[in-house]
Amino acid sequence: MGSSRGLRAVIAAFVLGAVGVAAGSAGAGGGFGGPTFGYGPHVREARAFRFCANFERRPARYRSCLSDQALSLVVQTRNPARELPRIDRYVHSVGGFLNNNCHILMHPVGRRYARIAHLTLGRLRNFLPRTNDPGCSAGFSHGLIMYLGPQIVRLGPQGATAACRRAATRYQRYSCVHGLGHAYMRLFNETVEPAVGACAALGRADAADCAQGAFHDYWIAVAGLDQTRRPAQVTTSPRKLCGGQHGQFVRACWFRAFLERPPKRTPVSARDVLALCRGLRGLQREACVTGATLIVSPDPFDQVGVCKRLRGDDAAACVRGVRVPSIALSPLRDQVRLVKECAGVDHKAQHACYSWLGKALNVIRNGGFADRGCDGLSYPKTRAACAEGARSYDGALETFS
Repeated sequence: MGSSRGLRAVIAAFVLGAVGVAAGSAGAGGGFGGPTFGYGPHVREARAFRFCANFERRPARYRSCLSDQALSLVVQTRNPARELPRIDRYVHSVGGFLNNNCHILMHPVGRRYARIAHLTLGRLRNFLPRTNDPGCSAGFSHGLIMYLGPQIVRLGPQGATAACRRAATRYQRYSCVHGLGHAYMRLFNETVEPAVGACAALGRADAADCAQGAFHDYWIAVAGLDQTRRPAQVTTSPRKLCGGQHGQFVRACWFRAFLERPPKRTPVSARDVLALCRGLRGLQREACVTGATLIVSPDPFDQVGVCKRLRGDDAAACVRGVRVPSIALSPLRDQVRLVKECAGVDHKAQHACYSWLGKALNVIRNGGFADRGCDGLSYPKTRAACAEGARSYDGALETFS
């Protein structure tokens, strides 16, 4: 992507500053120069992030250091579209706090980089990370879109959705629409009603996915994270917040509730999931079961194992909480193996299972799962259910991240 002379000057100054900081802390293992031995295959990323180990006992400083180092990496490489996937690979290799929190740590990185680059909606596509990874890359993308909030409002809903539809992949388009929800919440001072109303104006195909971004930002603001402003009217009860939403947004509301504000006891079994949703009925119960399933385990195969112990609508709702994006970078055979797990789900929920997983996997493979993946199933009915879901991958996702 091309850079203006002014942007090049800012980048040069930023990189010199980053190198200066790292040089003064070489013994701590940070920075962009110096030795490379012992850093593994991601030398630049390892040196940058390991520098922050100096601050592990000071949580706020540690978080800000990780974001600062990520920004230094992106600025120094001058190509966020390619650098973010490298950061993802490094972060997944080390796991721990950085892996678990990279998405939100990248929100301010995206905002700050967008400011440095004088980003516009028309140039957004060039800056979006070239990956379907839901961690660091998706968080960076959402930060870019938060920065673009004023431009998004000026363009109106049609202009905003048109900008997102220029994204290179279906997952990136979803992530862009989700980011619009974050942007609307920031613009409306973390007030749910006008933000969700702005999402509704995007049209049925995008409204719920935008709303999920809005609810995501709401819970971030309630926790006082990511430079948010605490909402004027706060409820920490998902039952109250989601119970007051239009049916179109109920699933999106519950999907983020337990993930961003976990219950005192994390559910690990089907019984635990049902206990969290006791007393709810209809769509509210289904959406609650989906949200509870999302936090049962980071492993989608473990999650399906819990779904197998539920019945009927509960089992179908459970499958919607399976973390399909976590295997976005896995081989096709592993993705097909996940769909095959539907054979063990309650018979009444099997069609919903094959259909939903077919849809979600088709999103992360950008339309490439409908044939290559669904055709790997053994029986005509299961292949048909999988393909039916896969064909609908352009529609609203609601429960996806």
